[in-house]
Amino acid sequence: MSWKLGKKIKEGALGARSPSMSAEGTSIDRSATPTPATSGLPTGANANSLSSSNGAPIPRSGMLTIGVIDAKGLALPPGAQVSAAIERAQASGGIGVGSFGAQNLGSGSNRQSLQRRQCWWLPYLVLEFDKNEILIDAMGGDLANPTWMYKANFDVSRNSEISLQCYLRSGDGPKVNGNNGDAAQKDGEGDDVMGVSDIYLGGVKWVPDFENQRTTDEWYPLSVGNGQLHVHVSYKSDSGGSSLTMEAFDLLKVIGKGSFGKVMQVRKRDTSRIYALKTLRKAHIVSRSEVTHTLAERTVLAKVNCPFIVPLKFSFQSPDKLYLVLAFVNGGELFHHLQREGRFSEERARFYAAELLCALEHLHGFNVIYRDLKPENILLDYTGHIALCDFGLCKLNMGDSETTNTFCGTPEYLAPELLLGHGYTRAVDWWTLGVLLYEMLTGLPPFYSEDVNEMYRKILQDPLRFGDEVHSDARSLLTLLLNRNPAERLGSGPNGAQDIKNHPFFAKHIDWTRLLAKKVQPPFKPAVASAIDTSNFDPEFTNEPAIDSVVDDSHMLSATVQNQFSGFSWNGRGELSESVRDD
Repeated sequence: MSWKLGKKIKEGALGARSPSMSAEGTSIDRSATPTPATSGLPTGANANSLSSSNGAPIPRSGMLTIGVIDAKGLALPPGAQVSAAIERAQASGGIGVGSFGAQNLGSGSNRQSLQRRQCWWLPYLVLEFDKNEILIDAMGGDLANPTWMYKANFDVSRNSEISLQCYLRSGDGPKVNGNNGDAAQKDGEGDDVMGVSDIYLGGVKWVPDFENQRTTDEWYPLSVGNGQLHVHVSYKSDSGGSSLTMEAFDLLKVIGKGSFGKVMQVRKRDTSRIYALKTLRKAHIVSRSEVTHTLAERTVLAKVNCPFIVPLKFSFQSPDKLYLVLAFVNGGELFHHLQREGRFSEERARFYAAELLCALEHLHGFNVIYRDLKPENILLDYTGHIALCDFGLCKLNMGDSETTNTFCGTPEYLAPELLLGHGYTRAVDWWTLGVLLYEMLTGLPPFYSEDVNEMYRKILQDPLRFGDEVHSDARSLLTLLLNRNPAERLGSGPNGAQDIKNHPFFAKHIDWTRLLAKKVQPPFKPAVASAIDTSNFDPEFTNEPAIDSVVDDSHMLSATVQNQFSGFSWNGRGELSESVRDD
């Protein structure tokens, strides 16, 4: 989404990067997110499964409490060695658990904060639920048997997995003093920097028991690596029906802004979880005839349930604004990392392309085309997995044989059939996947020019050229994805995305079952200081004061117009009352 809601400029080799365009030629600088469409348990769904029989998420409303106690029997993977800094800390005796016991399980005391900082050299955890992530440092123990004694509350809006991934730092530990710009933010609650080459010790995932609402106290063996994790879990459903308001959140920082509104990093007061809150002014949506597209986008994410798509948590409204609460994903845009590094290795580009392929396949399974794939719309999470966002240009009701004619997208990524004004199909998403893969491997889109009209000519006419850095399997896949004839483009046949998965570029390297379960370790892990770290966002926004500006646009909206937004508010139980069809 870039959480930036406005025009994005690509500096360096690309010069000015073009914003996404609508059919009218205006910049699309906002994104709205839907509310899940049904309440109760969908047909064919098990109470503790992740999705119903049609793949849609299972709505749920309540609070999940997770207490991570300790571990036993952790071990380094074969061939791995601890860093010299950790060896020195271990030799000096570090700091033990002392008097901290189960009664101290929590996440707030100053004493715990100090102890967690001092134990930076012990294994740490990344706890995730529904893409809400927390980095947890140890309080004591040793490398094989660390103690965390950490408790966290999570808002539940749908069935999701608990994920616990264990790492050992590879660097020299946190800089509590000195020139570290993030030091002031560190409070010892899992806030010490993750290194990009930290050693992965193993992890475990499971779906908690939402139906019986009981407390569990279990030792979970790591599915990769050695050892076990000791975890308490309890869930309490929320039988109330009140909608959220802005009073439920503390506003922390502005992380994006545009003409429709802005995006702020917020903390939910009752659970202390960090979210991205998007505010959209109704009058602006109405004046630009974007009501249908706003609701269509919301409808899309009401249907999808994919680990590589940013999930909605809540939505609510006031007479003047729409508010959408999404998972806060702070590892940075793929655009940011690609711009910094120039290009990616083939292994890394393949990993991102494979996760994106799964996301696009999931959307196509709901007859939705995305139409705006580009590095700016792809975020990295704490551990390096991708999260596709910004569904403002998606199109509903696009079956295998359906066509549409709307001119939209980003110039560098437009498919030939779209430029020619021909009706196009979901095959445009496979063209954009090919352009993205080419850009990740080489650093530039295949037909790039600073002159947009010249770029359009190249897209339609120029041959596809490769540098030496693009190897044979990648060349073959790109040639098939960037076929100007959409009927012959790889992925356009009756097998859809499966044909792309079967190509040797992926088939020789990717276990699709493990990938979709997020059991494949990403080749790169962003250096993120904490769950509230905003260092990967533009200071142009983060330096602004975070306020919910007062507007009085409601007098401009008739009762009929306001009714178009009825049913928008959702906290895990409501029904989507609008019948939306994209035009």
